[in-house]
Amino acid sequence: MRDEPSALHEETPGAEVASDRPHRSSSGRWAGSESLLSKVALELFIVFVGVSAAFAVDDYRSDREQDQRRQAIYHALDHELAQMAQTRGPALQREMTQELAAWDAAIARGERPMPPTFRIPGAERPPTGVWDAAVATDSIELVNPELFYELARFYNRAQSAGDLYQRYASGAEVDIWPRLREGPPAFWPGRKLSPEVAADVQRLREFRERQGELSREADQLLIKLRQVSRN
Repeated sequence: MRDEPSALHEETPGAEVASDRPHRSSSGRWAGSESLLSKVALELFIVFVGVSAAFAVDDYRSDREQDQRRQAIYHALDHELAQMAQTRGPALQREMTQELAAWDAAIARGERPMPPTFRIPGAERPPTGVWDAAVATDSIELVNPELFYELARFYNRAQSAGDLYQRYASGAEVDIWPRLREGPPAFWPGRKLSPEVAADVQRLREFRERQGELSREADQLLIKLRQVSRN
C-alpha cells in the first residue's frame, strides 16, 4: 500500500507530457497556416502587379498609337491647307485678279475686250481629300475638339467655294470658252456686252472674292494647326 503514492507520483509527469502535446500541435498548425497564407498573398500580389503592369503597357501603347495617328492626320491636313493658303490658292487668286483687272481697264477705255478666260485645270474644287478621308474613317475624332470645329467650318466654306466655281464654269463652258476663236463680236452684239457673258464675269468676281477669303482663313488655320500639333 505504501507504493501506491509513488506510482501515482510517477504518472503525473506523464500526464503533463500528454497534456502538452495538443498545445504544441495546435501552435504548429497555426504557424503552417500563416506561412501558407503569406505565400498565397505574395503570389496574388505578384499576379496583381503583373496584370497592372500589362494594362499599363497596353494603355501606353494605345496612347502612343493614337498620338502617332493624330500626328499623321495633322501632317496631312497641314499639307492640304498649305495648298490653299500658300501655293495653289494664291496662284489662282493672282491669275483671276490679273484677268479681271485687264478686263476692267479695257472697259474703262471704251473698248470691247475679250472676256476673262480663267479656268482651273484638273481638279475644279479646293482640295478636301484629307479632311473627307479623316471624317469617313472616324480618325477626325483624334483631332483637338476646338480645332475640329474650326476645320469643319473651314471645309464647309471650301465646299461652298467649289460650288461657286462650278456655277461660273458651267456658264463659261457655253458662253465663253468655245467661242474664243470668234473674237470680240461673239461677246459684244452691237455695243453692249452679251447678258450671259456679263453674268459669267460677275460669277468669276464672286468666286475670286470667296477664294481670297478662303486662302486667308486657311493661312490662319494652318498657324493654329501647327501650334496644336506641337502640344
